[in-house]
Amino acid sequence: MIWLFLVGLASGIISGMGIGGGIILIPALTIIFDFEQKAAQNISLLYFIPTAIIAIFIHNKNKTIEKKGLFKIILFGIVGAIVGSFIAINLKGEILRKIFGWFLLIMGISEIFKKKRGKKMELMEFQKFKEDFINADTDKKIEMYISTEGLTQYQYKELLKAFPYNEIDKLEKALA
Repeated sequence: MIWLFLVGLASGIISGMGIGGGIILIPALTIIFDFEQKAAQNISLLYFIPTAIIAIFIHNKNKTIEKKGLFKIILFGIVGAIVGSFIAINLKGEILRKIFGWFLLIMGISEIFKKKRGKKMELMEFQKFKEDFINADTDKKIEMYISTEGLTQYQYKELLKAFPYNEIDKLEKALA
């Protein structure tokens, strides 16, 4: 019983972080509890629903969900889920286990060797930055706009919306 508690807790923490609790849950169910691969993956799918709902609620409340492009990702995710479900139903559990293992291995290796890109400004950090930007005078806004690294195209557009229209020529000159 203690193992179920620990596996559920660890999977929940990972799910809440947006990483995917199945990374812990599926191996734990197959290795520790000796579940068949298909059963473990099906449990993971059911486990995902309530943990995802709670995580979405908390992240949305804290405004950390980037909603741009979300509809398209969800739409294609649904199509992929349909295709993947039919594939999983028709594969033997042993093959599913190997596919899942290779997937985890490849993802792990790619994360280890991934080249560091420029730091992107996190959504919560951007909200504070945007508030400071709105409250700044025009010269400070220009300085903030041209000197801040890690902003996305969407974030730059959000800042432009808060820039005084009658002062836009100053920003254009600073960018030239």
